[in-house]
Amino acid sequence: MEKDITKKIKPFIIYSVPIILLIAVVAIFGVYKWNQGQGIININDAKLTSSKVMVIAQNDGTLTELLVNDGDKVEAGQVIAKMKVVVTPEQIEALQKAYDEAKVNYDTLEQQVKASMVVSQPVVTSSSTGNVAAAQARLDAAAANKQKMDKLYSIGAVSATQYAEAQSEYAAAQSALAAASTPQVVEQQASVSSAPSKELSEALATAQIQLNQAKAALDQAQSDDNFADITAPVSGIIYLTDFKQGNELKRGDVFINVGNTKNLWVEAPLTEEQYAKVHQGQFVHYSVDDMDLTGTVLEVTHQDSEDEENKNLVTAAKISFPDELKDKVLPGADVTVQITIDR
Repeated sequence: MEKDITKKIKPFIIYSVPIILLIAVVAIFGVYKWNQGQGIININDAKLTSSKVMVIAQNDGTLTELLVNDGDKVEAGQVIAKMKVVVTPEQIEALQKAYDEAKVNYDTLEQQVKASMVVSQPVVTSSSTGNVAAAQARLDAAAANKQKMDKLYSIGAVSATQYAEAQSEYAAAQSALAAASTPQVVEQQASVSSAPSKELSEALATAQIQLNQAKAALDQAQSDDNFADITAPVSGIIYLTDFKQGNELKRGDVFINVGNTKNLWVEAPLTEEQYAKVHQGQFVHYSVDDMDLTGTVLEVTHQDSEDEENKNLVTAAKISFPDELKDKVLPGADVTVQITIDR
């Protein structure tokens, strides 16, 4: 037999429905007030900005060529300018002294290497025309190989071990020719080559490099054609200064800036009223080069302007830019920004 429960739930329905309706009204009102509390700051003159790396003159001289224009994109290591370097007599004197010291050091080590490579021991030898000719041929080949290895080693194309082996063979060939040229059969002291120690070989190799560098620096300083290539320190965008081609440069002058394209952010100028509403961490929607992007406010800094007409402007809010898109844009691009604020 079914029971009629209508009478039991009727009071519940009567009292619960108004409560549910009240909760709904409160929720709707809360959402409405929250939406009313939200606002948007629109900024149409923001810019895509990058950190700048200064290109500084390392010596006094003349800016003879500017190989880039303002706004050009360059790669790290690319030659962007040339300058004729002014070298003083004092600088040349110092370079000459450095070369002389490097030469003495190299000659000393070379003699030590040669001495360590030759060991005297008694042998019985006899000379003949055939032996002398063979020894001479060996010496000629060793001399040619030594000359070739000297050049290769000076530019780092062969190892110190290969270089030392060529020196050793040359010394041995000299000894062999001397022995073959003896006119009679006698027991005598002959020179037998041996490899120099690793430490001595490395010391000679280092001395060779230092000598080559000192010679190159001295030759460059003494040359009338004393020009230097100026290269971009980072990949980025060129920002020229007031220096022009043909201007004189002093050591320490900043004559070019390079905007580092690996370090980008959006910079949005704010009025005093906007500045009071913007803070770190706020959500930002912005458009650049037909791309719609989002980010956050990284920093807001205030700076009084010396320009009377713009005295109410403050430094832009610094807004994040995604790393994965840095190769698709250029610093200086126009950006439109919408910053979500709390009223």
